[in-house]
Amino acid sequence: MDKFKSNIDDKALEDLNNKITNARLLDWGGDYNNDAGISFKKISYIIDYWKNQFSWKKEESNLNKFNQFIFTKDSIKTHFLHVKSTEENALPLLLIHGWPGSIFEFLDIIPLLTNPEKNSLKGNQPFDLIIPTLPNVGFSFSPSQKPLSLQEISIHFIDLMNTLGYEKYFIQGGDLGSFIASIMAVNAPKNISGVHLNMLPLPRGLDKEANNPEEAIYYEKLKHFMKFETGYQQIQGTKPFTLAHALNSSPVALCAYIAEKFYTWTDNDNDLFDKININTMLANISLYWFSGCIGASFWPYFMRHRSVDWPINKNSPINVPMGYSEFPKEIFSPPISLASQFYKNIVLWSSHASGGHFAAMEKPRELAIDINKFVNKTQ
Repeated sequence: MDKFKSNIDDKALEDLNNKITNARLLDWGGDYNNDAGISFKKISYIIDYWKNQFSWKKEESNLNKFNQFIFTKDSIKTHFLHVKSTEENALPLLLIHGWPGSIFEFLDIIPLLTNPEKNSLKGNQPFDLIIPTLPNVGFSFSPSQKPLSLQEISIHFIDLMNTLGYEKYFIQGGDLGSFIASIMAVNAPKNISGVHLNMLPLPRGLDKEANNPEEAIYYEKLKHFMKFETGYQQIQGTKPFTLAHALNSSPVALCAYIAEKFYTWTDNDNDLFDKININTMLANISLYWFSGCIGASFWPYFMRHRSVDWPINKNSPINVPMGYSEFPKEIFSPPISLASQFYKNIVLWSSHASGGHFAAMEKPRELAIDINKFVNKTQ
């Protein structure tokens, strides 16, 4: 286990600045259809901010305040934060990000979970946090390293927690993190005290008949999502190399591709940076740029596209306690009647009036409170 600190050199920063400065942006589409992708106006604002106001060094310094390590097993390296509480009776909690996220999306929630007493959450359970970067992403990525599937990442994270000496622990995940957490719960149920999710990774078959009004509403929303919002899944699942070459050659292209997901998947009322911190989003995008990991980050989609079986299925249900935070702008939210077919021990189902896919960035306090409620219900 090696200690780690981020140290992106000035040459890389200068290269990024030059590429942004010399990028070609064409205003050909207008703003008449927000469903067509990120507009010229929006990407222009982000790129201008990235070039003239954003400070990678500041974000890097904030990241380096936390203890970071590299875990290596079977030639696979994983970068992770290990943030311990200063309060008594802390419980271990593994936080798992998804795509196109990173460890940066958890920075605002860390103090709320590790030291709730100091952050106006008196009486909340404190946690010792283990926050890995997915093996295909950021500081965990290496061009010579084999990219991993969701199942392989799950096994690797079980090994990480075992190596750290955690015999029992909780997991929280969203997006791909919800898949990984659920697979871990199937593979190592004796080690996992419970999983808390803010996205439910249920199979998306559209041939099902609704058994109640909630299921009917869900299936209609799912049909819309599958028709209009899954283009990224198709190309990442079929031709990831082709897309990766384009995105790795241009930071503006990379930014547009990732920023569009933040616009589409957050509860922002067309004012994204009123809901999330633009510096956090750009730190996340910069991490993808500096590491060159975007192609490898697609790999779970590529492997899943070629698999006959969905990662979560009724033949291997999740029996450990599960809690769910439902935010209305999540990309899809199955009702409890469907979730209970896969998660057999749902102890918390918390619905919120606002919020979206990047819950730890959009609603860190609400998410921290839900995690606390969930853990209390498992004790």
